[in-house]
Amino acid sequence: MNLEELMNKKYHLLTANDKEMLQNIFRDKRTVREMNSTRLAKYLNVSRTTLVRLMKKLGIDTYKEFQLLLDRGNEDIGKPQIYDLGDIVKEYHLMIDELKKNSYEKICQDIFLADTIYLYGSGNEQKTIAEEFKRIFMIFGKVCVDVFDLGEADFAIQRVQEHDVFLAISLSGENKEAMEVVRAVQKSGMRTISFTRWQNNSLARLCQENLYVGTKTVSQSFGPSYEMVAAFYILLDILSVRYLEFVRKQERKE
Repeated sequence: MNLEELMNKKYHLLTANDKEMLQNIFRDKRTVREMNSTRLAKYLNVSRTTLVRLMKKLGIDTYKEFQLLLDRGNEDIGKPQIYDLGDIVKEYHLMIDELKKNSYEKICQDIFLADTIYLYGSGNEQKTIAEEFKRIFMIFGKVCVDVFDLGEADFAIQRVQEHDVFLAISLSGENKEAMEVVRAVQKSGMRTISFTRWQNNSLARLCQENLYVGTKTVSQSFGPSYEMVAAFYILLDILSVRYLEFVRKQERKE
């Protein structure tokens, strides 16, 4: 977990002043990392007590924990970097170690109870990720249905069952159509799950549950840059294992 994810989870508890403080922190993470708590409070134009109160709201017990959470954020999202193979392998090892710490139990429960899982991707790559989710979970006997736009979402609402789930996939989490689609399906009472980059974003705040991964934008010394999205597929594999563990646990209870 990083600071952006914590903000998303606790967003309903935050005041306008809290949100402004966090946005100022996110705006210049590199500088903030070098500050102690007294300097940060001064930088934010608040008292140290106000800063401590914000951290308590986020469930952060110490300033050291705050710094660790801040370090986990990806300040270079969207900024091309030159990587060699060793760098890429190292990045994925670190990311997998982080993802393995999560049980994803609530999301597994939602999937387990769902009669139908509706899948929406905001672009071509996101739709491919949705197809991979469908391939995996149809093997497990789940009914998965693609939703391509707002019109299809409105049609799906007419058939929704009590425990159905809607998964919205967006790299940035700021796609306007994705948020319109999610708002539409939420009117039916359907539970919603976002699947985005590991950063503070509007789609994650809108949904009840969140899946996050870190991505890197890679550049060579020549030619166009591109964003590595393999992390999305890795998380799907991890989620499938967690889901099987959850199913076995349910079977032992019966």
